[in-house]
Amino acid sequence: MSTFKRIVVTDVDGTLFNDMKKVSSEDMDTLLRLHENGICTAVATGRSIWSFTKVAGENFPVDYLIFSCGAGVMDWRHKQVIFESGIGPDGIDKIKSYLFSLDADFCIHDRIPRNHYFYAYSTGKVNPDFDRRGEAYASCRKKYDDIERATQFLAIFGTEDHGAIISSADEYLKEFKVIRSTSPMDNRSLWMEIFQNGISKGAGIDIIARQFGISRNDIMAVGNDYNDMDMLDWAGTSFVTDNSPDELKRMYIPVRSNNCGGFSQGVDIWLKKY
Repeated sequence: MSTFKRIVVTDVDGTLFNDMKKVSSEDMDTLLRLHENGICTAVATGRSIWSFTKVAGENFPVDYLIFSCGAGVMDWRHKQVIFESGIGPDGIDKIKSYLFSLDADFCIHDRIPRNHYFYAYSTGKVNPDFDRRGEAYASCRKKYDDIERATQFLAIFGTEDHGAIISSADEYLKEFKVIRSTSPMDNRSLWMEIFQNGISKGAGIDIIARQFGISRNDIMAVGNDYNDMDMLDWAGTSFVTDNSPDELKRMYIPVRSNNCGGFSQGVDIWLKKY
């Protein structure tokens, strides 16, 4: 096993991937350069293993995959899951009841590594982003809710007060991890993801760092949305791309957008420290 002394972690959609869901030649060269210099590389994404592989391919040049917002961590080069988490029957029932009380459209995702499969609960109300996601992943939709252990819940809200929804969920679901993100489909809707407590992209980085005895000061992260905040807070040096919400650009170091090599710019700035 390689001995790493530093780690570079990047979000995928809206950060490493441009708006065409591709990685630029500049950013790909940066990933390869990091590997050649013995620096551990990891992607941290809300995507499942299946979803990430579908868009990136099986040979994407990183060392680790932190997937499903940290619910799982994979040694990407050896294709071995080294950490997984899930929600048991009692937790599933409590979260279901709460989302029913909100009259929410939501999905329950199966356990890792089959968590690309999901069962969808629809209220039947107008919710284009929920419908769009269901259509995009129609091949993964289960016909029956027979999930006994879930990786996560995903509730999708359109024009409602997003801040109020998250505050309510944080209060009622204290024993779980509630993560806010902006829909990668319409870039407006609220995706509220609910996991077992303690799950986050930052916690996923910590699992990797502990393997090699790497301190937070030797870790950099790049992101672009609210679901990256725990990762950005955890890393010693953190950047956000120019396409991030203004609130995040005031909190972390801003770099160019995901369409203009923001990831590479962040890496170059960080490497100057060494």
